Amino acid sequence: MSIMSINEINAEAKESLRKYFKNSNDVKHGNEGRKELTKEEIFQSVAGEIKTSEMKLEQRKQMRNTLQHDAREALEKVCEKKAETKEVQHMTLEGMEKELRENTKHQMEYVNSLKQNTMNSRA
Repeated sequence: MSIMSINEINAEAKESLRKYFKNSNDVKHGNEGRKELTKEEIFQSVAGEIKTSEMKLEQRKQMRNTLQHDAREALEKVCEKKAETKEVQHMTLEGMEKELRENTKHQMEYVNSLKQNTMNSRA
């Protein structure tokens, strides 16, 4: 058993790689596998990317409008319910904090369900 130096190990590794790449049909040397794109193909590719980006932006705008509309409706319902209440209830600070947490939780669940519905309708 002989001990090889780092230089010998590196030399064998380089030779092995040279043989592998020289004999491999999968590896393209130089620019053999690369196709030059024409100006028109480049413009079409960029135009396609722009169109895709614009479509995504439009979808996001529609989602935002839907969320704003639904939030507005929910707020109106809450305001109407409060206006219908005849008695003014005085709450403690802890009670108000608890009610705010519950409202926030319900609103987040509602928004998440809207997001999920929107994602499912796109799929």
